[in-house]
Order: sequence, then C-alpha cells, then structure tokens
Amino acid sequence: MKEYLVFRLYGPMASWGDIAVGENRHSFSYPSKSAIIGLIASALGYKREEEEKHTMLSLSLGFGVKVWSSGILLRDYHTAQTIPSKGKHVYSTRKDELRNKIELNTILSSRDYRMDALYDVCIWIKKEFVSIQNLQEALKNPKFTLYLGRKSCVIASPLFPNVIKENNIFNTFAKFETELKERFQEMDTSYFFGYNTLNNSFVEYLWEEESEELSEHIQTRRDEVLSRKKWQFRERKEFYKSEASNILTKPKGVTNGSN
Repeated sequence: MKEYLVFRLYGPMASWGDIAVGENRHSFSYPSKSAIIGLIASALGYKREEEEKHTMLSLSLGFGVKVWSSGILLRDYHTAQTIPSKGKHVYSTRKDELRNKIELNTILSSRDYRMDALYDVCIWIKKEFVSIQNLQEALKNPKFTLYLGRKSCVIASPLFPNVIKENNIFNTFAKFETELKERFQEMDTSYFFGYNTLNNSFVEYLWEEESEELSEHIQTRRDEVLSRKKWQFRERKEFYKSEASNILTKPKGVTNGSN
C-alpha cells in the first residue's frame, strides 16, 4: 500500500491554463500538474525565483485528479495599458511604468475561467524530496495565499488535506469522500463542499504513471515544470477514466443540479 495526500479544490472561479497564442488565454477544464505544483510550492513558501525547488518538487510528486464538475465556462474580455517597449529601463512599480500617458498602448486579451468547478486532487511521492506529512502540514498552514490558477480565483472551501494509505488513487478518492461524509454528516454541507454545483451524470479521473490498465485512453499534456522562471514545461503521459456519478456521495437533500 502507498501513502497518498488527497485534498479538495472548490471556488467560484478557477483558471488552469493552456497553450497561449496571441490574445487568447484558454483554460483546461481541470487542474494541470503545474498548477497543483504551484499551489503546493506556495503552501511550502517557495518563491518563484527558487527554480530548482520548483523543478525538484514537480519531479518528486505523482499527480491525479477527480473531476466532480468542470464548471461553466466564463470568457472575460480583458484590456490593459502598457508601454510600447520597456527597453533596458527597469520600472520599480506599475505606477512608475504608466507615468508617461502619451506613450501608453492598450493590449487586448480574452481570458477563460471555470465557474463553480469542484475537484479532488491526489498526490504521492515518486522521489524523496519532501515528505507527504510535510506537504499535508503545508496545505493546512500555507506560507503564501493559495488560489485556483490566478490570484483573482480564491478558494471557497477548506482543502481538508488528508493522508490515506491505499492501493490506488480510485480507492483513495473513495475513502476521502467517505471520511468527509462521516465527519460532517450532521451538517448541511451542500454549499460548503461545492456540491450544489454538481450537474454531471459522471465523474472523470486523470492521473499519471500508475494503474495504466484501468484507463480508457491515454493523452499527452505539456504541464511538467521544466523552468518556472522561463515558464517552460515538458510533456508527460496522462491516463483517463470516467464512471457514473453516485449521488449517494452527496450530503442529505442534495441532488444533481440542485441550487
């Protein structure tokens, strides 16, 4: 049996990145590994310039996600002021950069978000770098503020990080859900856990490296951190499986599509 760290992610908005071309900033429908590594790195107190720590953290952890609901797509038309070219001059603040209003340009972009999405995330140790217990403690008491992809995407539910010993991620996710139900069985947790967002008849699992024989298909994602400073990522193999959603895993009185 293996030790897994599993936790829950829910918020009114989330953005999980995608290959960005021109003015379009798309979002995957579920968390990328790089986004989860960034969230964990923030919890541990790693700064962005500590590139080696980010890379080692990414290589040392396995990653899987259970998608309860990928939410509703929101597309934001975004405008921002900028100067034509910074050249060699380094500005100390955004205010300083925009001081010369005559030279300002406007850049346009379209940014995607997922509204009311709900996920369970599972990680495990592949190489010794940091212990699973230290990761659990960091998520309980993060050094930096955690968010769902972008700083504007706040977390709206406790993460409930829990270390579970199991044979695979499917049993781990099931046990995590059972433990949450038992812990809060007397409470109306429909909004607390994000269950009010559920309108799917199925759940999805995406993971790497283990239990390949259980997957329905294999896909490639470019979200393994190569250089945090340069925003460079390498490809990795990801397995996919879906199954019917069990409404019995929801709190009492909550049904599919309830508000």
